[in-house]
Amino acid sequence: MKYLTIALVTMSVLGSWPDAIHAQNAKPWVEVSRSEELFRVSMPNQPVEAPQRTRVGDIDAYGTRYEAFVDRAGYSLWALVDANRSRRDVDEYLYACADLIWDGLLNTTSGQLPDDQRAKPTIAYVRELSLPLPGREYSVVLGNMTGTVRFFVADARIYILLAADAPGGPWEREKFFESFAVFIIPPAPPPQGGSADKGAPGDAGDYNRVFSGREVTQKARVLSKPEPVYTESARKYQITGTVVLRALFSADGKVTDINVIKKLPHGLTGASITAARGISFTPAVKDGRPVPMYMELQYNFNLY
Repeated sequence: MKYLTIALVTMSVLGSWPDAIHAQNAKPWVEVSRSEELFRVSMPNQPVEAPQRTRVGDIDAYGTRYEAFVDRAGYSLWALVDANRSRRDVDEYLYACADLIWDGLLNTTSGQLPDDQRAKPTIAYVRELSLPLPGREYSVVLGNMTGTVRFFVADARIYILLAADAPGGPWEREKFFESFAVFIIPPAPPPQGGSADKGAPGDAGDYNRVFSGREVTQKARVLSKPEPVYTESARKYQITGTVVLRALFSADGKVTDINVIKKLPHGLTGASITAARGISFTPAVKDGRPVPMYMELQYNFNLY
């Protein structure tokens, strides 16, 4: 399959940015607004616009890219529509978009840099983003350029923002990122279930309800706790951090009703849930009877 890169290849690659940057004079920042693409953003000068078509994995995205340069910094935005967007899980889709950036932005681009700048490109997960839409932030390094990528998804639309600079360039990334807005109101999140109330005090004689740690005679005791798998995808994006779960330790010795309190992307949350289901434990006890109770679980992930 022929790949049209979503990022730097289509704008003569990061390695050519310094030439393009010096060719333009610094100008006041201008607002770029496209009602048909449902966004607005501020850029250091009027951007160059070009059509974009990108196929990576099962994403087939088309739209427009916008590029502006000043001093030793470059700013780009891609407003795309995915022709193959299906109503799959948002986390799954964000993962696919990260692969789109990795395959189209870094791996394809690195071979086009001068030999003295052709160091191994890197991309590292930074954090989840929730406003104005579900999204993620990654840091990137390519040659002598360092950058920040933020991207957001809204149904079939993908918005990718890139700010990068060479040593000595102006550090105005936040000015660029904070100006970004979309004319889309995300659907309201579904109401939260009542699982948080299951541990509330109730009839002391009802041994089927979920008890709090303060109510039981003896808390659930973990006998063995399998370690989650550190996925290859997480290693590729250099992800570290902690997944926090809240799980029901039932009276019959099973871990059920697992809720995610804090997640990590690229398969680490799923790996933690799988590991949690494999925990062996003795149930909590109330008045000599086994009873269910909730417990918090933490799984730490580090690069070695």
